[in-house]
Amino acid sequence: MKIKTKDNFELDVLYNKIEKAKGVIVFAHGMTVNKDDEGIFVRADKELQKLGFSTLRFDFRAHGKSQGESVTDFTISNELKDLDAIMAFVQNEGYSWIGLAGASFGGGVSALFAGQHQQLIQKLFLANPVLDYEKCFIKPTTTWAKKHFENIFERVEKEGYVKIGSRQFKAGRKLFEEASIYHPCETLKSYTNPLLIVHGDQDSKVAFQDVLDCFQDLPSTNKRFEKIEDSEHGFHDEPFETQVTEMIVKFFTEG
Repeated sequence: MKIKTKDNFELDVLYNKIEKAKGVIVFAHGMTVNKDDEGIFVRADKELQKLGFSTLRFDFRAHGKSQGESVTDFTISNELKDLDAIMAFVQNEGYSWIGLAGASFGGGVSALFAGQHQQLIQKLFLANPVLDYEKCFIKPTTTWAKKHFENIFERVEKEGYVKIGSRQFKAGRKLFEEASIYHPCETLKSYTNPLLIVHGDQDSKVAFQDVLDCFQDLPSTNKRFEKIEDSEHGFHDEPFETQVTEMIVKFFTEG
């Protein structure tokens, strides 16, 4: 199905509606990938349906089957508009209990959204989230980020974009200009509902220590951090994918 944003982008959506659902859980993917690429989310989605929850996975604009050009349309503010459209849809469906799970870049966007909509998001799960855009894009701290984003403004000035990852995903200037405007870790300080952050200590894309530092700064007592020993970014290998999938399911169904 398709959901239209306020600025008229069609988002491709996979919505699994359960009769008499206990609530709905929305999954937000990372940059350059799509709604079917996060193995932990695809697997948790199926398990949560069995346990009585409706689920919704979607492609952000300029990703997967959604409309948009990555160079011009892939920005932080635009991903927030996308998430806003998704949340308006699930509210319109009548859900009073909404959970949100975000991974990597989608984790940062989910943190921003939840911090701005404390009353709307009952539980927030973040997998290897980008919570400091400056440390990822402007003054990168990991080897991977340095390779892709060092001297970013000179590079986008010259080429008009940079290519990211194996898919050669093109990102434009506006994304990087917004990196100094939005601060997910600061915004997340407003969120006091249950929060679980899961991060691999061998993450070469989003620094484990940067995320742990952010977590420790959060004033909420309703928070938990799980270190996944020896795991890379995304938890794509076993036993990590199964481990994190089980954490997601347990987090959203307990209590």
